[in-house]
Amino acid sequence: MRFRVQKLIRDGLPQMMRDQGLAVFERQLDHDEFVSALKNKLAEEAGEVRDAASPAELAAELADVMEVIAALAQASGLTMEEIETQRLAKRAARGGFDQRIFNAAVEAVDGLPAADYYLARPAQYPRED
Repeated sequence: MRFRVQKLIRDGLPQMMRDQGLAVFERQLDHDEFVSALKNKLAEEAGEVRDAASPAELAAELADVMEVIAALAQASGLTMEEIETQRLAKRAARGGFDQRIFNAAVEAVDGLPAADYYLARPAQYPRED
């Protein structure tokens, strides 16, 4: 039996799989493929965070997210310090998530420039007219 995987995996996994008797068909990605695969991996890991059912599972999945973020930062020429600086700047400008605010909708009159942001992203912000 052969199973299609088609995703970025951690460095030690091919040997671990071989030790279990599996044949593994891997290749090393070039830089652009690697960055793209890391972005896909981040989305995959975020889904696993969403589905975590216990604090221990959540901790493990958040650790995976952080590993992907660190790899993506390094591959993009960024440091974790630069990312932390951006995080703190955004927190200072816009706040954090301490108050648990959930935005159900926004409403705008025709011609309001602030509505352009939402109009430009119809898949993300569908109209409820």
